[in-house]
Amino acid sequence: MTPTIHTDVVIVGGGAAGVAAAVAASNKGLKVVLIEQHSFLGGKATAAEVGTVCGLYKFSKQAQAEYIVKGFAKDFGEDLRKRSNTAPLSSSGGLHYLPYDTGAFKSLCTDLLISNKVEVYFGSILKNVQINSNCVESISIQTGNQTRAIIVKSIIDCSGESTVSGAAGLPVITSENYQAAAQVFTLQNIGQVTEASLGMILKRELQSAIDEKKLEDYYDRVYIVQGSLKNGCVTLKIGIPVAVTHAPDNLQALKTSAHLFVHTLTGYLIQHVPVFKHASLMGIAPEIGIRVSARSCGKYILTEDDVLNCKKNGAAIANASWPIEEWEQNKRVKMRYFRLDDFYQVPAGCLQSATIKNLYMGGRNISATDSAIASARVMGICLQTGYAAGLLAAGHVLNISEKEIIKIIQSAQL
Repeated sequence: MTPTIHTDVVIVGGGAAGVAAAVAASNKGLKVVLIEQHSFLGGKATAAEVGTVCGLYKFSKQAQAEYIVKGFAKDFGEDLRKRSNTAPLSSSGGLHYLPYDTGAFKSLCTDLLISNKVEVYFGSILKNVQINSNCVESISIQTGNQTRAIIVKSIIDCSGESTVSGAAGLPVITSENYQAAAQVFTLQNIGQVTEASLGMILKRELQSAIDEKKLEDYYDRVYIVQGSLKNGCVTLKIGIPVAVTHAPDNLQALKTSAHLFVHTLTGYLIQHVPVFKHASLMGIAPEIGIRVSARSCGKYILTEDDVLNCKKNGAAIANASWPIEEWEQNKRVKMRYFRLDDFYQVPAGCLQSATIKNLYMGGRNISATDSAIASARVMGICLQTGYAAGLLAAGHVLNISEKEIIKIIQSAQL
């Protein structure tokens, strides 16, 4: 007999957005269940070892990073900073971001869910979604060989892949060309050098190798994860030279290409670049960093114009200060900026399903165009949209009007 669970709110995905959603709904006194496919929390932040939290701070050339948000996202950033023993870094263009320790990120997420009494099912996959009268009535999940049914009052999709909409056959926003995927890995026993100097060395030496046909053209897509050079170790991020298609065999093709890239690059650096002479491969992140996937169709679709024109909104639930960051398949990263010292806002409609009354979205699968999600997908914004989705879902369960719950969200984090 299939075990049945009853809950007020169920959340699919235990990344930054999912954890934020769980805390928000739990704080309203509701029973919350979270479904996570991995055996740990953190999503791409931990599985793909992203390394920096972007989107928490104002877009400003001031030396000191200043939060663009208050409430849960700010508290999360501060706790993560202390646990990681790091400080915000900045670019010459005015971007501020927080390096973090992957273990610290995992432990913070775990502690938050434990303290908020959230019931978590690890190693679990969403299998079916049952809809009745334009509401999700129940879902089924598989954990190992066991299937469970979960009766829900409200559901939040923080999977990053619109898993709920996909399982329910609901409309999704797809991309003609998805952003390039990345692989993160760490080298140890690096010679004494500053991070800035190492970045210049890498760029110079790899371009020379490409010009001399010693390496393929795509070996210029190598980046240092900012703030990672410590104790003779450095974390690098590479752009994988295989297009993201989400075809059945695509993930394996991405992994194979990424690991070949990592080992070839490491061997070349050790053999030809003095600062890497004694280096060795310390580890490869367990998961490919897929930046963008399908997004659920919401009541409002965030657009490129909204981002670049810093559009504000009366129904705003998040302040967003990150530019449009596009990782094209055959090029290095392209950044498109809006006005310095400004920001745009994400409306609540981006988190509300266009067709299902009790389905909400947070994180990387909010309702947005390709260009808009290239900005709104970063973790600092995901923490905000996740928390807002948690309160919207709670409002549905508690029969709080949409207008009133948006005011509560705005008071909590804007």
